[in-house]
Amino acid sequence: MNQILLNVLATVVTAIILPLISFLGLKLTQWLNTKIKNDKGKALMEKATQIVLDSVRCVFQSYVEALKKSGGFDQKAQIYAFNLAKDTALKQLGEDAKNYISENYGDLQDWLKTEIEASINKLKN
Repeated sequence: MNQILLNVLATVVTAIILPLISFLGLKLTQWLNTKIKNDKGKALMEKATQIVLDSVRCVFQSYVEALKKSGGFDQKAQIYAFNLAKDTALKQLGEDAKNYISENYGDLQDWLKTEIEASINKLKN
């Protein structure tokens, strides 16, 4: 009787429990990889948006503010200030951030334009 019970238990363990443990291990690995990717992406985006905001602040303080005081902040100066902020941000963004933005948000230049405009709006308000 004990031998039959042991055989049944061995069959149950082999047929059900071992595949279940393998399946749960696979799901845990997938969840951890997703969490790591999401955390890394979040950190890259926080850093990238801070770089853009800092670039806009720098251009505003060193270039725009002086031109506004003298009344020389015209359309041409606005375009120059925008390009200066964009170039400053691009120099500071790492390749990982550039690649992440391109893969998840599309064109890097379009993303930068949107972020610069949003940063300008934040600073105005």
